[in-house]
Amino acid sequence: MTEIQDPSSLRAPWRRRCARTVRRLGVFLLGFGVASAQISAASEIGTTNAPSVQRSIQRKAASPSAGKKAAAKGSPKSVGAKAKAAAKAAPQKASSKAAKTKAKATSRKTIPKAAKAKAASPAALKATLARKGKKPKPRPTPSSAAKRIRLNPTKPVLPPPPPPEDENGAILAASPAFVGFDLPTANQALFSKHRVADFYQPTTSGRLISAGFGCVRNPNFWGTFQRFHEGIDIRPVERNDEGEPRDPVLAVGEGRIASVNRDPDQSNYGRFVVVEHDLFGPSFYSLYAHLAVVEDGIEEGRRVSRGARLGIMGRSSNEFSIDREHAHLHFEVDLMLNDRYARWSQKRGKGEPAHGLFNGENLIGVDPVRWMQFLQVNPDLGIADFIKREPVAFRVLALRRGDFSWVRRYPYALTRATTDHDVAWEIAMTYYGLPVRVMPRRKEEISAAAWKALKAGVWPLTFANGPLLRANVAAGILDRKGVRWYLSDKGRTRMSLLMF
Repeated sequence: MTEIQDPSSLRAPWRRRCARTVRRLGVFLLGFGVASAQISAASEIGTTNAPSVQRSIQRKAASPSAGKKAAAKGSPKSVGAKAKAAAKAAPQKASSKAAKTKAKATSRKTIPKAAKAKAASPAALKATLARKGKKPKPRPTPSSAAKRIRLNPTKPVLPPPPPPEDENGAILAASPAFVGFDLPTANQALFSKHRVADFYQPTTSGRLISAGFGCVRNPNFWGTFQRFHEGIDIRPVERNDEGEPRDPVLAVGEGRIASVNRDPDQSNYGRFVVVEHDLFGPSFYSLYAHLAVVEDGIEEGRRVSRGARLGIMGRSSNEFSIDREHAHLHFEVDLMLNDRYARWSQKRGKGEPAHGLFNGENLIGVDPVRWMQFLQVNPDLGIADFIKREPVAFRVLALRRGDFSWVRRYPYALTRATTDHDVAWEIAMTYYGLPVRVMPRRKEEISAAAWKALKAGVWPLTFANGPLLRANVAAGILDRKGVRWYLSDKGRTRMSLLMF
């Protein structure tokens, strides 16, 4: 058995532990203060510990009529009359209490549990209604056309449980080898149970989780991460005398060179190579970034085999400086949002996009480590099967007749065939905006509120998984106002590109 390590399974950073301790201390001090106030109030007014009751008693004691009532209560005449009345009422109270107890015991004896269950059963209820000459109301069975999409249902849906883990957080795999898919460098520590730190290259923060996929960077004081990382960073295993990495970067599988950038000043990824793969059904792309050198002969359109040498690991970038100690390979597994990206960019006034269809705005990634784990356990399945199993964070409606680029490229996402009556699409997405399922909708399947929003040019949400979204706010696709979620500026840009 071989294990693949995931940095997200590591312990929480020290800031999150400190924040948790501060919160617990605050709750303890608050509870201690409330308890102290209640004890002091009880000591002042006897058996009553409510400040409002204490104030009422004080007001009654200060009133002019209070003295007269107290004097009347204390007189011998009033005391004797009360004693006689209490003695006369005591036998009556005792007899009534005994009668109630006897009746309750009799009812428990005479009505067995089976009879109670029978009385509460649907069959008994039906028989009772039949004796009274009434007919039971039939249960409503709405047709599919009558089911209307609601806006933001409040019931949260949690993501599916993670795969089983051992005591070290390693997800167990079935086989040490992929089927037609490899790691992009000679660093194989991902398969080792106790060497996870030898595979991932963290940022200057030193947090190992920062090298993983997802909302893993720039935590605030409360431990909530503020930056999304769309890939993984792999540590070098070989360096030259100057400390620069010398690891060859290899194609993870057979495919075609889709894009090459040899000028590090043209991208925050520096020098990079994109390879298109059609190994597992629909095409997907592997991206290799921050290269020191791109090999000669690596040109767009060329076919490469599994393990073909693409370049040398490095630290190139035009946006930020990467020191030698933190040099790494940034690796992604991506899908393309729209094959009309260039026209969309020009229509929005951005001009001709850099790197064409392979601009970072037009590529959306999946977690490479979870994808590799999926391949190990399910060697006969592909990228489509993996994406369909991703947890849905929200669903959004888009007004459009006819299909669009994503449906044509990835038909697995379509839940049913389209018809001439379909006027909109409901798209289920992950927390970072990856379409998981695409559902055509007729007008009668859409609520009046959602239809009004669509006609106003808004993309309304029909579902939001609050716990999952709150745990991944750094993705930035949705914003929240109170308990309601809505598309952010980034989310509206994503939807505009997706539906173009």
